[in-house]
Amino acid sequence: MRSGEIKNEDGVSEAIGFIIIFGLVMTGIALITLYGYPMLLQQQSNADVRNMEQTAVVLQNDIKSLCYKNVPYKETSLQVGGGVLAVENRTETGERFNISIFRSGETINESATDLIHRKEYSPFSPGAFVYSADSQDATIAIENGAVIRAQAGGSSMLAEPRWYIDEQENKKTFVINLVALNTSGPMARSGMGNVRMKLESSAPPLILDLPDGETVKVTYPTDKTEGLSFSKAWENYLTGTLGMAKGGNSYTLENVNKLIVKKYEIQVLGI
Repeated sequence: MRSGEIKNEDGVSEAIGFIIIFGLVMTGIALITLYGYPMLLQQQSNADVRNMEQTAVVLQNDIKSLCYKNVPYKETSLQVGGGVLAVENRTETGERFNISIFRSGETINESATDLIHRKEYSPFSPGAFVYSADSQDATIAIENGAVIRAQAGGSSMLAEPRWYIDEQENKKTFVINLVALNTSGPMARSGMGNVRMKLESSAPPLILDLPDGETVKVTYPTDKTEGLSFSKAWENYLTGTLGMAKGGNSYTLENVNKLIVKKYEIQVLGI
């Protein structure tokens, strides 16, 4: 007499199904970790840099209010993500802007140029707000009233400073506003913070009448070993927006009948 065998493979089928599903889930997690997570980090880094671009424009508007609207004090709350925001004292950036006057060709107007230098309008060291991103090659800066973004190989101006050229009745007036940042010591911030600033000093403008129409030269160094250089951004602004002629690291504007130079000192109290 033979006894019958009863086989039940339901448990085996469930185990195999579980293993297959588990393998698919782990494969999906691995693919997301390998490809998706770095993309998410890059997107977050790009968002942090874009936010700092907008924050820099807000700080630029605060500086404009202090300089041009007689506002004594400004305070702005901000979120610094994906990097560090620091303040460079004007002594740390070195001499960036050198202004001189020429009568014709390379014949310098010594009396006018000496007056600019004697009044400490030139050579001029501006100082800067500088944001450095952690995970990409991007720097956002506020230098001499301009908002600039720099990356490897160049820089571009996101918001322009208040320099003007006015032509009326065949008379050309060139207005240069210089903005310097001073601090009591090193300052840097990551995360939430408050940028506090006040107008430290504002001297009367230097007004030079040049009835014969002379040449104003502005020099900005193309290569700085001290601090950051944003020469490409300034080159595009001076030659493009203002229409100045480039020669080496200098920019000239001819037939200027009046030059007005105004300097503002901003004290950064904290960030």
